[in-house]
Amino acid sequence: MYIGKEANKIVMQELESNHVEMYPDIEKMREFILSLTPDKAREIGIKYRSTLNKLKNRVKEGDFKLDTKEVKKILDVYIIEVN
Repeated sequence: MYIGKEANKIVMQELESNHVEMYPDIEKMREFILSLTPDKAREIGIKYRSTLNKLKNRVKEGDFKLDTKEVKKILDVYIIEVN
């Protein structure tokens, strides 16, 4: 059996951090996006109403990604409001 050359350097150690990864509830996130008004979106940082409409259309179709610039802005506000 062959193990890569770095296998000899592995030290068994306990994880040092107790960092817990948090994931947003996608269904509630969809509802939050669909309920956004142009004024609230502008406060969040979405400059154009057309951008908000395109985002809402993608959410309605179920084809939106969480790693776009606009969704990241919304996600930051959503996490603050949920907590």
